[in-house]
Parts: sequence; C-alpha cells; structure tokens
Amino acid sequence: MPTRAEVKAWRSLHRGKGRRETGCFLAEGRRLVGEMLDWRGRTVAVLYADAAPATPPVRDLLDRAARQGVRTEAVPAALIAALADAATPQPVVAIGEIPSYGWDDIGPGTIVLLDGVQDPGNVGTLVRTAVSLGAAGLVGVGDTADPWGPKALRASAGAALRGPVFRTDVADAVARLAGRGLPIWAAAADAPPLGHAPRGPVALALGSEAHGVSAALLAAAERLVSVPLARGVESLNVAAAGAILLDRLRDPT
Repeated sequence: MPTRAEVKAWRSLHRGKGRRETGCFLAEGRRLVGEMLDWRGRTVAVLYADAAPATPPVRDLLDRAARQGVRTEAVPAALIAALADAATPQPVVAIGEIPSYGWDDIGPGTIVLLDGVQDPGNVGTLVRTAVSLGAAGLVGVGDTADPWGPKALRASAGAALRGPVFRTDVADAVARLAGRGLPIWAAAADAPPLGHAPRGPVALALGSEAHGVSAALLAAAERLVSVPLARGVESLNVAAAGAILLDRLRDPT
C-alpha cells in the first residue's frame, strides 16, 4: 500500500503547486495510463482499484506495467475516487514525472504559442490539435493553464506525452523565436482572414477568448490573422479557431 506521505503528495497533483513541488502529474483512465506505458518518460506508479484486475483491459495494463518494471499498487476504490479529478473516475490512475521539455526539444516547423488561455479544456484540446497537425511544439506563456493538470491532460488525450509541451514567459518566447528566425503570427478577431499558407514555418500565437493575444506579443508579431466567419458571428472558441488556423498554416505539399 502507498504510504500516507505518498497519498498526500499524489492528492496534491490536482493543484499547480503540488505538481511544481513534486515534479509529477496524475493521469486518469485506461487510455492515458496506456499512453504513459508507451512514452519515453518515467511512470512512477500505476494504482488500480481492488476489483479492477478482473477486467481484461486493466489486467493488460498491469501486465504491461509489470514487464516494464513499473510499480503497481492495489488500493481501495475510495482512494482512486479521491485521487481522480473526473466526476466518474475509471478504476486506474498513474503518476508520472513531468518531462523537462524546453526549446532545444523543438525541431523545425510551426510552433503554437498559447497566451493566457486559462481554460484547461481548451489548452488540452490545442495540445492534441498541435500534435495531430504536425506542429513542432506548443509553448504556454502568461496565465495559460498548466498542460499537465488533470483536465488539460484528459482533453489532450495523452498528446502532451508525445511532443514538446512546456511553459515560459513572453520575453523568453519572443527572444527564442527571434533567434530561430521564426516570425510570430498572432490571431486577432479584427485581423484580415488567413488565406494562403506561409512559405515557411511560423509561431502561431493564440490568446484567451476574453482578452486575446497580449500587447507584448502583438507588438512582436509580424502579422495578425483571423478565421473568416459568417455574418453576425463575433468569434470562435479558441480551440476551434486554433485548429482551423493550424490546418491552413500547413504546407499543402
């Protein structure tokens, strides 16, 4: 059984402070746990409800974890419910070490900048979209929600485990992008619609629905772009707008 100290630390992973102090995150459900057993990072432990091994999908996960030398622990279902963030938790969770991604992990290609996107569901969806559409990496700045929080991780469907995803500050992002010779294109509701894809990769900056891209990033942007909308429609959800813009930014070849 986990110690009281471990349970206390794992319960703290719902909060950003707990994740910063422990350097870990919590993944819930069979899909995310399965993704963790495929990734190159470290899975600290897999916890499962007492009766869960009776189900073939969970038994398969536990067998995979055992083959990899990952610690597995049977715990009361009440503990799984206390650790999980979902309203109806599945009977298995895992704790992993947050990968130390940085600029050196981002290869050539388009980079997504999330500027003050506070909804973790939108952040997770944009992580999944960025990975699916071939972005080289996703970087959060400002008050952007932590992509390693439980809600964001669920919304990403584990995509954060497959690509460089991290947070920094605006000044660092602007300086690093300038060093790469990567222009910043910022999404803005009143900007000209994005037509043809650029000749090379860019950094696409997406802001919160309430405030948009920050003044500091707008000042550094080479171009402002938008999604053309039907008459009478003011805006799109940031995750939907980001998906459309990323698709249009892809090289058609």
